[in-house]
Amino acid sequence: MTAHPTFCRVCYHLCGAVVEVDDEGRAVSMTGDRDNPLYRGYGCMKGRASPSVHNSPNRLLQSMKRQPDNSFAPIDVELAMDEIAAKLTAILERDGPRAIASYHGTGIVAHSLAMAGTHSFMEAIQSPMVFSNESIDQPGKSVAKGLHGMWQAPGNGWIDPQAILIIGMNPLVSHNGFPFGNPAAWINDRLAKGTQLIVIDPRRTETARKATQFVQPLPGHDAAILAAMVRVIIDEELYDCAFVAKNTRGLAELRTALAEFSPEAVAEAAGIGAADLVLAARTYASARRGYAICGTGPSMSGSSTLVEYLRMCVETLCGHYMREGEVLPVAGVTMAPPSAKAQATPPFPAWGDSFGGHATRVRGLGAYFAGSAPMPTAALPEEILLPGQGQVRAFINCAGNPVLAWPDQNKTIEALSSLEVSVALDVKMTPSAALADYVIACKQHLETPGISYLSEGLAFYSTGVGVAESFGQYTPAIVAPPPGSQVIEEWEFFYGLCKRMGREFTMHGLNGTTFDVDLDDRPDTDTDTLLEQFMAGSRIPLAELKRYPHGAVFPDENARVLPQDEGWEGRLELADADMMADLRAYSLASSNDGAGFTFRLISRRMRHTFNSISHDPATRGLPYNPAFMHPDDMTAHDLTEGSVISITSRYGSIPGVVRVDAALRPGLISMSHGYGGGPDDDADLFEKGSPTSRLSGLDDEAERYSGQPRMSGIPVNIAPSDFPLANKGVVKHLTTSGRDWE
Repeated sequence: MTAHPTFCRVCYHLCGAVVEVDDEGRAVSMTGDRDNPLYRGYGCMKGRASPSVHNSPNRLLQSMKRQPDNSFAPIDVELAMDEIAAKLTAILERDGPRAIASYHGTGIVAHSLAMAGTHSFMEAIQSPMVFSNESIDQPGKSVAKGLHGMWQAPGNGWIDPQAILIIGMNPLVSHNGFPFGNPAAWINDRLAKGTQLIVIDPRRTETARKATQFVQPLPGHDAAILAAMVRVIIDEELYDCAFVAKNTRGLAELRTALAEFSPEAVAEAAGIGAADLVLAARTYASARRGYAICGTGPSMSGSSTLVEYLRMCVETLCGHYMREGEVLPVAGVTMAPPSAKAQATPPFPAWGDSFGGHATRVRGLGAYFAGSAPMPTAALPEEILLPGQGQVRAFINCAGNPVLAWPDQNKTIEALSSLEVSVALDVKMTPSAALADYVIACKQHLETPGISYLSEGLAFYSTGVGVAESFGQYTPAIVAPPPGSQVIEEWEFFYGLCKRMGREFTMHGLNGTTFDVDLDDRPDTDTDTLLEQFMAGSRIPLAELKRYPHGAVFPDENARVLPQDEGWEGRLELADADMMADLRAYSLASSNDGAGFTFRLISRRMRHTFNSISHDPATRGLPYNPAFMHPDDMTAHDLTEGSVISITSRYGSIPGVVRVDAALRPGLISMSHGYGGGPDDDADLFEKGSPTSRLSGLDDEAERYSGQPRMSGIPVNIAPSDFPLANKGVVKHLTTSGRDWE
């Protein structure tokens, strides 16, 4: 055996790891790296299962092509690219660039250049139809920045917070919400020092069990709860008066819009105590340093943009931003040294016509402020199905699983099945890949070099995500692909298409640079060479980063918040017109509207999965996603653990395996996203689970900014199911230790 330091790329947390490789060159184990200065041996079951996933018999080792009888047969990847390029060229010439769309999912975390490669190809063919997973999870984080404006320095609570406010997020399982590293050790240390941890969630999550204050509302009331907290902070003058007076506008208008959001009214609607709501506001506002973060729950059960905007208002009122002279916690490693100033960037166009992006043909939706993938994914199924000029006829899915991830599974399957050309880049035959015409077999993460740029870059996505130190790491490829396989990296596929289609392949680096990849000199174009160009302008050059195989922290005491520019007049907006209109239109009564339905289905995370990734026996988790219920609800409906029920919404029905969870509020069913398959796969319930996306609809409370519909807090009914239990291994699954699946 030989041991190789690396970092895990199953999810965004990028834990330091050590991989053991046998004398045949196979990865046989992966454990936490105790010599990594940030993670110090921490790792999770998903990462530890990486060798098993790499060596899985279910792995794709050859690219596949759909046959006339709808079966798949291996195809040489070079021939596949020849055929795909020819078909895309014909569509471009006939229908124009808009007829080709791309999507990248959370699987791109495995490869540092996957997302950049996708965008480079789409830019090369001049198609604006670039979609990503962000617009089906928490798109409001991006839009709210434009509506509110942004402070040009980081938040002040990321290093040593006096108070943390977490709404609908479970950092101890999702690994977002606490600084990257060992989340349990970090929060335990902070709590021992007196940090106040306020958790608002319909379920007493693993994180909520550590809270100094826990509020357990009905789902879908997060915007109202934040509005009531803002009202308390204003009315009791708990805000940072000097900061607000100098750096904001709209305080009076904001307070006027909050007239209906008294703590008493909101508490009654949300099913919580008014005193608890007020205490949460007072506790958080009294802290000089703190941060607040909202997760998938709030985003998927209401307007993600309104929730995130009100969260930003709370942060701004409390003045939880770094000020002039303070040392920046992250001074750039793979990225350029930051330039942070103690001043506000005023609001800027973030959605709709004012954003200046491209419009869809669907429900008035258009591009929004979301980096290089600004199109709303909720519009894509209809863009594929809607005839006429601009109809999407070809689709490239890079490391995503739309059948399980996108809302409205029925519409998604119909759309993906109707395409003229469909390509999936993946490591296994997912339910989405099974609908494609070509499936390009890709390398696994231990087979490619990479850099930890996402741990820095996520800080630009949201407060409360990413590293809290100037940490960086490079990893070489640890193992070679299996003998006889033909797998490639995602960027190689897009490079190959550009070469065949006569298009330049220009990649965008991390620091605003661009570089052309020579189409005539492929032997000298490898991932390491591209990573060096990708990192151009970084504070720590790639060659230096490579000197630290276990990763390193590169502090810079000179990286400080700069003073405000002379004459600067930018202010943060507390009363954006669209947000105030949404508040005035918000009805506390209608937020409980679920006429004809008895339960609400809410989302949850489980330790052994990451969205639709890591469903592998080696993670020691259940292969399906249970329908967790409160014991009182189970008794009332004569259900026991292992009962199979039918769960039905306005849009569809799925089977579910009941399990008890006393941490839930009664009246709720809690299930994880990203399981199951299409309707024909429901018979494999105990092997694959159930797709909660079938219970959502594109028109269900869809917000006007990103098009994101309701995907959590869904009104549902349940009924006993006649699902056959024979030969499904029920006893084995029901005796699995709870620690394995919580």
